[in-house]
Amino acid sequence: MSTTNFKQNVHAQLARVGKALSNGNRLELLDFVAQGPRSVEELATMTRLSVANASKHLQELRRAGLVQARKEGLRVFYELAGPDVVDLIAALGHVAETRL
Repeated sequence: MSTTNFKQNVHAQLARVGKALSNGNRLELLDFVAQGPRSVEELATMTRLSVANASKHLQELRRAGLVQARKEGLRVFYELAGPDVVDLIAALGHVAETRL
């Protein structure tokens, strides 16, 4: 893969992550998932979203590679995709707080 293609792929992924983080509901869901694995139903209740709406937001976070899902029976549980996502959330929080 050429350097140009690599950079284009990185920028495309950065745009996906940026899009996923550009919604307050998704940020709130990420905050709750960062506390530990949770089911879609739990997350919907915690965020006062419908299960369908929470599920759509979680799928966007999943497509961006920020969360991962695992199925247990009929329930789907979400957790952060890795510790680097915690660092990203913390960095965003720090920038947001200092710019208020």
